[in-house]
Amino acid sequence: MDTPFRHRTEAGEKLARLLLHLAGREDVTVLALPHGGVPVAFEVARVLEAPLDLTLVQPVLHAMGPARREVTLGWLGYPAALRLHDATINALNLSDEELGQAISRARRQLRQRLRAMRPGAPAPSLEGRTVVLVDEGTAAGVALRRTAGLLRRAGARALVAAVPVASEEALRLLDGAFEEVVCCYRPEPFVSVSSGYASHPDVTDAEVRALLAPAWGHGDNPGHPIPSP
Repeated sequence: MDTPFRHRTEAGEKLARLLLHLAGREDVTVLALPHGGVPVAFEVARVLEAPLDLTLVQPVLHAMGPARREVTLGWLGYPAALRLHDATINALNLSDEELGQAISRARRQLRQRLRAMRPGAPAPSLEGRTVVLVDEGTAAGVALRRTAGLLRRAGARALVAAVPVASEEALRLLDGAFEEVVCCYRPEPFVSVSSGYASHPDVTDAEVRALLAPAWGHGDNPGHPIPSP
């Protein structure tokens, strides 16, 4: 059977057609999950004439015991939002200092990831915005749902999940976390996200930067810097 998308650029073009009801609205922001979601979101933002940025989620971890087993205390998001698992923190009886150190480590790691992929520019304000959250696809929906919770904490008014390919299980999970869920291709049985693409190479940090740069006037519009067969 032929794959529905030749590459991520085509997937973004097809996904954008399902989002035309949002085109030209001044309250819309497009956020991409890296790395593969960025070239898809680039096309969506272009068609909708909306600002484009990354969204990242960094776990807040605490290492326990001689084996230094890591326990997740919560999640730190970009744009700025923090969600802690109070029950886990209380069960571990962590001191304020230990919790503060874990959050500081997560912030450093998040900053490192942002510097690698994102041109220097102020973080977007999501207060009162309709956010279109884009990924290249999803098998389980967990990352998108987790990100949705952080984006609401960052002030987003409404959330739209947009993916070219997804499993029915993932779409059911997302349905309760977003005002709208948009998907082009729902294979049954679902094999993998990459199976929806004829060409699915890794996306590098440099390619992400090239796609994001025009959003803040850094350099010329790259067109499609990721080669398309």
